[in-house]
Amino acid sequence: MPNIYALSDIHGYYEQMIDSLKNVDLKNQENKIFFLGDYVDGGNDSCKVLYYIKELYERHPEQTTVLLGNHEEMFLDWLYSPVDELQWLSQVQGVCTVKSFFTNEGYREIFDSIQSTSCSYDEMSKVFKVAIKKKHHDLLQWLLNISKQPRYIETDQQIFVHAGILEEAEDWWKHGTPIEYFTQKYPAETGYFYKDIIAGHISSAEIANNQQYLGKTYWDGENHFYIDGTVEKSGIIPVLKYDSEKKMYSSFEKDEKTKDWREVYVNV
Repeated sequence: MPNIYALSDIHGYYEQMIDSLKNVDLKNQENKIFFLGDYVDGGNDSCKVLYYIKELYERHPEQTTVLLGNHEEMFLDWLYSPVDELQWLSQVQGVCTVKSFFTNEGYREIFDSIQSTSCSYDEMSKVFKVAIKKKHHDLLQWLLNISKQPRYIETDQQIFVHAGILEEAEDWWKHGTPIEYFTQKYPAETGYFYKDIIAGHISSAEIANNQQYLGKTYWDGENHFYIDGTVEKSGIIPVLKYDSEKKMYSSFEKDEKTKDWREVYVNV
């Protein structure tokens, strides 16, 4: 029987993602991995994270599913919408993400050329958009194709989603959930639902109201599992594992001294 692995909210932290993926076994071709969004904005390696996930997706197409989070939506809106209402590039996380698509020298060359002409925000933004589209065409086409797919994964037992669903709709949730809920729902819900809901988006420590959950999965004791480990503070991207034979969830915690991973059951 297969295992399902899920992780979310990588936010440009490539090394931490690679470290967490040591806990994922895709050699067993029945096993699957679900990426639940927010790969960009935060760390310095958003572009590198996207390329790695794309490569994994293409090497294991039957085993890998990729959802978009709200940060990919913002990034794509900035790249392809004629009007940048949020002025995404003026935010620190936007700048970090854009810089990751260039070498230091390449970014500095573009930045210096913009400064020398004293252009407006819109003109500066356009220059970077054109350069990114030209340099990373195949990656962006892949991301656009992903953006056309549903924002959730449903199994017999679970709903995997970046942020959440309209739980009041019960078994009509697919039809009743506003599209923005899938990637932007706030606050998080807890308690009973007829399927297990696995989501990121909001820090597990915030939902648990307990800072000990930084870098860990939070289970509410009912049907919700939250896996945003706040990597920028914890240095850890949690991986949730579902053993479909035992019908048990586990996650992985890192020993602070040895730096070794150990598997711990979550829903016990």
